[in-house]
Amino acid sequence: MFRHYVAAVTLLLGSLMLPQSVVANVPAWESWRPIYTPQPYVQPYQQQRREYAPPRQGNPIYRQTAYRPHTSFDRSLECGYAQALQLPDQCIHKNAHTRHGLETLVNYLKRVPPAQKAGIGWVNISNAALLETVNELLNWHEGITPGTLRERFSMREISTWRGDAKAQYTGYFTPFLEVRHHPNSEFRIPIYRKPNGTLAQLSHADIARRALNGRGLEIAWTNDLANLFFAQVQGSGIARYPDGKEMLLEYGGDNGKTFSSIAHYMKQRGIKLRNYGNEAIRDWLRANPQRAGEIITSNPRYVFFKLTTGLPTTASGTRVIPGHTVAVDRNYIPLGAVLLAEVPRIDANGREVGRDWRLLFAQDQGGDIKGAGRLDLYTGFGRHAENIAHSVTGFRKAYMLVRKPGYGRNTNIANR
Repeated sequence: MFRHYVAAVTLLLGSLMLPQSVVANVPAWESWRPIYTPQPYVQPYQQQRREYAPPRQGNPIYRQTAYRPHTSFDRSLECGYAQALQLPDQCIHKNAHTRHGLETLVNYLKRVPPAQKAGIGWVNISNAALLETVNELLNWHEGITPGTLRERFSMREISTWRGDAKAQYTGYFTPFLEVRHHPNSEFRIPIYRKPNGTLAQLSHADIARRALNGRGLEIAWTNDLANLFFAQVQGSGIARYPDGKEMLLEYGGDNGKTFSSIAHYMKQRGIKLRNYGNEAIRDWLRANPQRAGEIITSNPRYVFFKLTTGLPTTASGTRVIPGHTVAVDRNYIPLGAVLLAEVPRIDANGREVGRDWRLLFAQDQGGDIKGAGRLDLYTGFGRHAENIAHSVTGFRKAYMLVRKPGYGRNTNIANR
């Protein structure tokens, strides 16, 4: 399972010619790659977008998050009119990435008992009803207007403990680590696979003192203690070798100890930072190597890894889809659910310049993701994905979609 949290902690194909005044509004989402194949990291070309216009009061306006080249619009009368009027924001287009996500949910939902109720703390819905919803979205025509969406689906508003009808977003990502097959004077920090027996229960401090040395458990060596720690926080990492080869450091278990925040520990010790986010903590650890071990091992939990290829695996047993996979509290929002969510549009400088609507797929879960209104969006790989993860943090609208009776080929059992 990819998202074993130990701490709270593009993309659609196509392009659109924009006015010169909009050129600076370049979204960060385009940097997400939907399928990860280990290879040297290359920043994808970033598409330009139409300027964002906030919705008026009343029902939300659902906006697509990227645009495709002009094509004939015989597949959808409603979206055909929208394209003819140069109003592509009035449609949510299905594309290879959303189709892949929906097919992934179908495969998951076919493996679970259909009559079993899920999300009993809130939606209390059967897996069969979730499957009907996903199939209806798969059978959708290529574009759909907000009015048609409301006709076909119940939109169950997701709220947080604040009661303001908004979900609380955070983001998670996969960091890169430079590694070597063998240790040297620079790459001296071991990355361990999980040992057997009582050795797996050693504290973080014991492991840092090399209690596992000489047992052949090292799978790689790194020179970056801070990035290794954040890979353990996120539950995975990308190991990058000198020849450009990349492999996934996938979660391989932990020592069973309770997580403790190093940010909290630093505050208690009077360590002043500009903020206590990942970047500020990483910079401080690198600038103060004599205390880095003390700070990091104040968290007694240690995460072990295994080397694999491909994308990280989620709690549903499926692979992550950057920009679409979301971790939820499955006591409230079931795995296999489809969410219509408002996500920020981020420019190249990391500033929010607008918001878009996109489909998210409830594939993952996390120990710190608690409550119906907590959504943790997977943002991809590396520092850019980390910056996006910080940028999505906040309170925004989100809805869970459930197919209404009367649509689709099968008997609707959404209310059973």
